[in-house]
Amino acid sequence: NQCSGPCAAGRFGDAGATTSQCSGPCTAGRYGSTGQTSNQCSGLCAAGRYSEESTPAGPSENDCIACGAGRYGGRGGTASQCTGACAAGRYSDDSTAAGPNAADCIGCVAGKYINVTGSDQLSDCIDCVAGKYIDVTGSDAASDCIDCVVGKYIDVAGSDSLSDCIDCVAGKYIDVAGSDQLSDCSD
Repeated sequence: NQCSGPCAAGRFGDAGATTSQCSGPCTAGRYGSTGQTSNQCSGLCAAGRYSEESTPAGPSENDCIACGAGRYGGRGGTASQCTGACAAGRYSDDSTAAGPNAADCIGCVAGKYINVTGSDQLSDCIDCVAGKYIDVTGSDAASDCIDCVVGKYIDVAGSDSLSDCIDCVAGKYIDVAGSDQLSDCSD
């Protein structure tokens, strides 16, 4: 009594093979649809994703496994090719596939920075302190935070624009940059 039906996704067999005759998974870094022959396992895993022969992938490039959080990898790779750590200022989490370059990881939003490599979640992004702002994404150091100009202040952390800096009320001034509270405005 032979099993019937095509080979499972990510596995292959000769034309006309039964399920019991499926001889193996697609090679590492590739995927295949249900009922493939070995030469039809031709799709490469998408950048930032991989497959191993022990974890066959199919039927599309996005069915390959995402590189681990905080890492990136090239197209058609294996787990060992997901070795790059996201650059400072960037991260990747388990739900995103980053690759093939460190710059393909997700940049922290404006107003935040990450000063270490290999970050694996949005919450790793650090707010600029009150009195400062960053107006670009992907910042990698606290020194990227820009002081509010003389005469203005920001009283909250994580500001992302010069326009977040607040003017002192008429008749009051601040004579230093980077002020972080209304009480810094004086007569």
